[in-house]
Amino acid sequence: MSITLYTPATGFPDLEVKIAYGLARVGVEAFGMEKVTIRDNGGFYSILINVDETEFPKLDSTFNMLCKRLLSSEFIPSNTPGIGSRSAKSINVKENESFSLEIYKSMEFLSENKSNENTCRHKHSSVGNIIGLTASTSFHNRRDGLDIQSQSMNPKDKTSPKVPRRPTNPKNICKTCALLAILGMWYASFIFNIKGKEIIALPVPEGEVSDTRLQQIFSLHHQIRKSWFNLEIPQTLIPLIFLANVPSSADILKQFDLFIAVLSRQQGYHVDGLYLMPIEKYLSFLSDNPFNIAAIDLMVEKEAFSALQELNNIIYYDKQDSIMMFARLYVQETSTNNFTNLLYPKTAKYLLKEVAMISQDIIENRALESLARTLRYFIIEKKYGYADDIRNARKESRDFEETIAKMLREGRLRLEQKEKIHLPTDEEIKEVFRLANQDFEATKTTLVILAFSFPSASQKPEEVITEEVSNA
Repeated sequence: MSITLYTPATGFPDLEVKIAYGLARVGVEAFGMEKVTIRDNGGFYSILINVDETEFPKLDSTFNMLCKRLLSSEFIPSNTPGIGSRSAKSINVKENESFSLEIYKSMEFLSENKSNENTCRHKHSSVGNIIGLTASTSFHNRRDGLDIQSQSMNPKDKTSPKVPRRPTNPKNICKTCALLAILGMWYASFIFNIKGKEIIALPVPEGEVSDTRLQQIFSLHHQIRKSWFNLEIPQTLIPLIFLANVPSSADILKQFDLFIAVLSRQQGYHVDGLYLMPIEKYLSFLSDNPFNIAAIDLMVEKEAFSALQELNNIIYYDKQDSIMMFARLYVQETSTNNFTNLLYPKTAKYLLKEVAMISQDIIENRALESLARTLRYFIIEKKYGYADDIRNARKESRDFEETIAKMLREGRLRLEQKEKIHLPTDEEIKEVFRLANQDFEATKTTLVILAFSFPSASQKPEEVITEEVSNA
């Protein structure tokens, strides 16, 4: 025998998972981590507590203890994104209030939700289902006045002047659900700030979460609690940048989706964006090697958001045609006047092998590496024309061969002027053209990416470029 509790299937994914985490947290406090399991049932969650049903009174007493200890003041509600001071006063636990989790023991959500009842269908005191509890039910921030309507200053007086006001959402939930949602948010969500925006990132489980994984989720959020990023980061890049800042998350967050709410505050909270997305591809990129995380950190530091956007297109949308543009923008946006920064070799190899699915024979072809070394010389000088022309070349034209021939002519001239530039042999050039004839896209992609990256450790020491290059 065990105790099974059910979330109310409100239809709001962030509210459901917050209540699930809140119920799980109560179970953990009462009986220990190893006794509690969260199960995703598609639209609602069941929380299994592996103790005898006669132990239920302890669950109730533990919940009331947590409420009195944590939510009897306005501190936690008023420090929760999306909850204003007025709402915080209605959510805190009063001295004479007590609550029971009996309402979660049955599945009453199979009937239609009536307009005059709480959205959770629990017949208890109501509180507003505000942004801090359910960002997905709230109106988005104003866009060209579309969500503004004229309302009377005094609805009872028809002659009262009308002023433009934001419409309100009258949906309510019971106070027990509201308290559980706050507990769930504070024990399992990530809350951080990005220059005027407050972000809530909530792991949404798929399947079952129990024991060690549940413990990890409850502890992981402390790594980024109330962190600040003082940058104008585009909203679409928030998941990538967030996950890069919790590098230990790769194993913990497997089989989780991520619900992200972006909030702003101007005379009250507004929802600027909502995202519910799978994160498996992000985690694969971040866990492959530490250089991938280092590359993201550098792009954030340099505010290289165009490069980050292309990287996001590569990882999340599988846009292979963004690979070469990303390399170009990464070098351009992270370099300084006195130093040309290039891609880390392991990041370059990941893009070529895991994203572009190029064979190892082409990636490690010595002729391509030799020609890439020549192209890299011009990139370090911030002369991107040859790389751009190769990137844009098409198989049906002669652009690829003509660009390489033009580059080699300039290379020979530089060599005659006693400049230190590597030139490939005639046999290596023929090998590159042979590869291009067999697989044009793979060959040109590999050539460009290798040229925009630092030489790998497998190359000879004299081939590794380490010196700073001046603008001159």
